[in-house]
Amino acid sequence: LAACSKTSEYTNVIPADASVVASINLKSLASKAGLDDKENEAAKQKILEALKSGMNAATFQQLEKIMKNPSESGIDVESPVYVFSSSSFPYPTIVGKVSNEDNLHASLDVMAKEQICQPVGEADGYSFTTMNSGLLVFNSSTILVVNVSGTTQTDKAKESITNLLKQTASNSIVKSGAFQKMEKQKSDINFFASMTAIPSTYRDQITMGLPTEVKAEDITLIGGLNFEKGKIALKTENYTENEAVKTLLKKQMESVGKANNTFVKYFPASTLMFFNVGVKGGELYNLLSENKEFRNTVSIAKADEVKELFSSFNGDISAGLINVTMSSAPTFMMYADVKNGNALEMIYKNKESLGLKRGEDIMQLGKDEYVYKTRGMNIFFGIKDKQMYATNDELLYKNVGKAADKSVKDAPYASDMKGKSLFIAINAEAILDLPIVKMVAGFGGQEAKTYIELANKVSYLSMSSEGEVSEIDLCLKDKDVNALKQIVDFAKQFAGM
Repeated sequence: LAACSKTSEYTNVIPADASVVASINLKSLASKAGLDDKENEAAKQKILEALKSGMNAATFQQLEKIMKNPSESGIDVESPVYVFSSSSFPYPTIVGKVSNEDNLHASLDVMAKEQICQPVGEADGYSFTTMNSGLLVFNSSTILVVNVSGTTQTDKAKESITNLLKQTASNSIVKSGAFQKMEKQKSDINFFASMTAIPSTYRDQITMGLPTEVKAEDITLIGGLNFEKGKIALKTENYTENEAVKTLLKKQMESVGKANNTFVKYFPASTLMFFNVGVKGGELYNLLSENKEFRNTVSIAKADEVKELFSSFNGDISAGLINVTMSSAPTFMMYADVKNGNALEMIYKNKESLGLKRGEDIMQLGKDEYVYKTRGMNIFFGIKDKQMYATNDELLYKNVGKAADKSVKDAPYASDMKGKSLFIAINAEAILDLPIVKMVAGFGGQEAKTYIELANKVSYLSMSSEGEVSEIDLCLKDKDVNALKQIVDFAKQFAGM
C-alpha cells in the first residue's frame, strides 16, 4: 500500500538519452527580478485591471488568486522547471512538479472557458489538453508542456507520454552522472549539453585526426547561468567518463598555464578588445603532434623547425584591438614572451614559400625588426628584450615596450584577470565612446537610441578559463543591484510601467 501511494519523482519522466537538459529555478529568478518587491505591486495591479474588463468574474477571480500566490495554480513554483531535448522523444518539452492536481485542473478549466485551451481530457494514466503552443499533460506529480504541431505529432507524443510517466530513476536521465553533477550546481539556470546534440558532420570535424577511442559523444558540457549583483555569470566545464577523453583534456590544460599579465601595461585602458593567454609552446606542440591531421600537414622535413617555432613561445601572449575608424583598418597590437628570435628569422628567410601575393612583401628593417607590406596596410613585427611584438600602427611600433599612461591595469576588468590562463575582455564603455559608434547612433532614430541606452548599462563582457572551468561574464556599470532586476526595470521603463 505504501509503495502504491508514493508519487513518482517528476524528473523521472526525462528520457535517459536526453542530450540537452536545463533546470530553471523560478523562485530564485523571481526573487532576483524583484517581482515580490513593493515597487512592483502597482505594476501587477495595472495588469490585473487591464485583464479584468475582458474576463468573466470567475475567470478573473482565479487569475487574481494565482497572481497573488502562484502556487494556487497547482504547480510547485518552488521546485525547478526542466527543459529537455531527446532523440527518443523528439519534441522540445518542459517538465514541472505538480503540487495540487485539483488546483491545476481548476486552473485549466478556467482557461478552457476563455478558449485559451481545449477542455481537459483523460488518457492512459494522465490528463491532457491542447493549446496553440502544443500539448499539456499532467498527473498527480508531473506536468509536461510538449511543443508539437498538428494532430499527427500530438497523437504520436501522447502514445509515448504514457511510458515516460511510468519511468523510474533507473531508466531515466536521473541515473546519468552528468545530470547528477548538474543538479549539484547552485545557479539560477543549470544545464548540460552532450555532444550528441551536435549533428554528426560537425562532431566528426571536432574529432578529426584524434585517436579513435576519443569520441565527441562522450563529452558533455555542464554549466550554470547565475544572475548576481552587477553581473550575469555563465560557468561551464567538460564532463566525461571516457578515460581517453580525460587524458586528452588533461593534456590540453597542461599546454596552457596561468598568465603573468606581463604585457597589460603596454595596452591603453581604452583598448576595445583585449586577449591574454599563458602558453607552454613545447607542450602545445606535443599535443598537436598526436593529431593525425596535424602530422599529415607538417612534413617530416619541417617537423623540427615547426617544433622549434612552437617551443619558442613560453609565457604570455597578449593582443588588443586598439581603435576602429571609418578611414583606415582597425588598429591592433600584439606581444608575446619568446625564448629567441628564431621564429621571425625563419619566417623572413622562408618568405618565398609563404605564397605572398602581388604587392605583398616582408622586409627587414634592422636586427629582429621586420615589416609585412601590403597595398592596404603595413604590419610591423619583431623582437625586443625577448618580447615579440606586432602592430599595424606606426606610432605604436615606434613606442614598442613603453607603458601606456593609463593602461589595461586600470581597466574595470583588470582584477578579473588574476589567476586566469585565458582571458578575453570586450570593453563596452570604450566601444560606445568611439566617434564612429556615436555617429551611427545619431542616424538610427528612436530604435537605435533605445539600444544605446541599454548598452550603456554594460561595462564589459569577459571570457576566461581557470583550470577546468570556463566563465563568461556580462558585467554592468551598476554593481549594487542584481543584474536581472536591472533588466526587468529597463523593460518596465521601456513599456512605460
